Amino acid sequence: MILIISADDDTMTDAICAWLSFLNKKFVRLSENQLITAVVFDFKADLFKIDINGLRYDLKGFQSVFYRNGSLMYNGFKAEIDSHLKEFFNSELKSLTHFIYYYLEKSGAKIYGNIINKEVNKLEVLHVAQTLGFKIPDTYVISQLMDVSILNASENYITKSISEVNPIFYENELYLNYTKEINLKYLNTKNENIIPSLIQNKINKIYEVRAFFFEKTIWAIATFEFSDNIDGRSTREGDKKYLPLKLPKDINMKIRKLAKILRLKCGTIDMLKNDKNFYFLEINPLGQFHPVSHYGNYQIEKYIADLL
Repeated sequence: MILIISADDDTMTDAICAWLSFLNKKFVRLSENQLITAVVFDFKADLFKIDINGLRYDLKGFQSVFYRNGSLMYNGFKAEIDSHLKEFFNSELKSLTHFIYYYLEKSGAKIYGNIINKEVNKLEVLHVAQTLGFKIPDTYVISQLMDVSILNASENYITKSISEVNPIFYENELYLNYTKEINLKYLNTKNENIIPSLIQNKINKIYEVRAFFFEKTIWAIATFEFSDNIDGRSTREGDKKYLPLKLPKDINMKIRKLAKILRLKCGTIDMLKNDKNFYFLEINPLGQFHPVSHYGNYQIEKYIADLL
C-alpha cells in the first residue's frame, strides 16, 4: 500500500495518482478532504493504526510514502473551544503527526519527498550554493539607505523577499511577491531606514532555467522570454518559449551536493544563463514541477509513480 500526502487541489499529485491507478498500485491519499478520523496506538503490542474516513490502516502496511505538500489532517472538534485550548490541541496533533512520520520511516517504508524539511532559508541556501562553486548574483542585505553606497551605481539591481510572502491585499490593492528592479538614484534621495532587504545584481540573461530533482534524478527546461519583465511569473505565456535542457555535468553534481547538505529529497531550482555562466537563484522544496514535466516532455509524474 502507498500513502500519498498532498493538498487536495494539487494537479501534479492528481497525475501521479492517475498513473498509480493505471499501474494497478493500491494507494490512499490524505488531504484536507481526506482526514484521519481515528488513531489507535498500542506501544506494548507494537500496534499503530489510523482510520482514514472510516477505513482502518496499519502503519506497517505502507511500503512507500510520497509527501508532496500540506500536512496530515485530523477530524476537527465539533464544539466551540477556547483559543488557548485549541492551540494546545493543535500542538498535540502536531506531535502526533511527527510521530507518524517517524514511525513510517522506522517501520521500513520508503519515504519520498520532503516530509520533514519543508522549508529552507533563502540566504543560507545562497551561501551554501556559493561555497559549492555555484555562481550567484552579487548579493547584499541592507537596512539603512546610507549603505546603498556600497552598490556600484553603474550596475542594475533587483530586490526580492528574503522569505516567502503570501499575496497581500491592502486598501484595494493587491501586492504580489515578485522580483522588482530598483532605482538607485531614487533611493539615494531618501534618508529613512528600511527593513533588511535583499538586493542582487541584475543578470542579463539569455534564458531562465527551471530544474527539478527527485532523489538523484534531475530534469530541466530553458525558458526564453520575449518581454522586459524582471519576474517571469508576470510574463504572459504567449511571450515565452520552453525547451528541454540538458544541464552540464558539473551543475548536476553541485545540485546533488546542495540537496544533500540541505537534506532535501526533491525540489525545484531556478537559475539564469547568460552568455558565459549559469547563476543560481534559489531552491524550493515544494516547488511546482509540472512545467518541467510538461514542456520537457519528461513524464515525471509517471517516473514517481513507478518508484512508489
